[in-house]
Amino acid sequence: MSAPTAPRRSRVLVTGAGSGIGAGIATVLAERGWRVAVNDVNADAAQQMAAALGGVAVPGNIGADPAAVVTAAARALGGLDALVNNAGIHRRAPLDRVRPDQLDDVYAVNLRAVVLASQAALAEFERAGGGAIVNLSSIATVTPQMDVGLYTATKAGVSAFTAQAAVEWGSRHVRVNAVAPGMTRTAMAEAVYADPVLHEQRRAMVPLGRIGTPTDIGAVVAFLLSDDAAYITGQTIVVDGGFTQTLIGLLPHPEPTQHGEPRPPQ
Repeated sequence: MSAPTAPRRSRVLVTGAGSGIGAGIATVLAERGWRVAVNDVNADAAQQMAAALGGVAVPGNIGADPAAVVTAAARALGGLDALVNNAGIHRRAPLDRVRPDQLDDVYAVNLRAVVLASQAALAEFERAGGGAIVNLSSIATVTPQMDVGLYTATKAGVSAFTAQAAVEWGSRHVRVNAVAPGMTRTAMAEAVYADPVLHEQRRAMVPLGRIGTPTDIGAVVAFLLSDDAAYITGQTIVVDGGFTQTLIGLLPHPEPTQHGEPRPPQ
């Protein structure tokens, strides 16, 4: 089966695309025929990635003014047909000690910006006759991490918003889906994966036998934006190599007997 290609109209904004998963998404979309507007709070990173992809740079803090970023992207591309809400941050802190400013920072980028950017994109889609949105959630919504403050809650909010927006905007010819990445090797996580022992320990926990890459996520995003996914909306697709399905296997179990049955309780 050939890879999904861009629809006839193929102008997309990817937020937080100067590096990491966002860069992987932007790269895959550009390879498949999309005209990509690269947003990042780091202006140099946005410019460099846009130049490498033949796209346009739209630097800016998506958490500060989401609508302005969407408007700038639509102006640069001559319209907008898709939006990928990828930008995300975390402020590490135990939940009982997370500060109000940390809550505000994470909420502003991870959830508030997703809602407001999607609202702004909706107006652009209506001028184009329809569109598609993919939001970045996380497996943290079902496997919470320790000491990440509001991060898990905001990503759960992204999945909930995705479902609601799909219901409300379907009649306006707008599809809304989400992708929930698992362990993915990015520059932000390189301190973990550069350690060969930690890397092997994590890799061994993934049924598909490897850590994910940003382009693994990008390929699923490209599918959800393509016409091949024309009847898919309101879904959160987990992209983790099967990792979340293994967690029950980490629990202590009685050793099996030679016949394969568990030993009786002692």
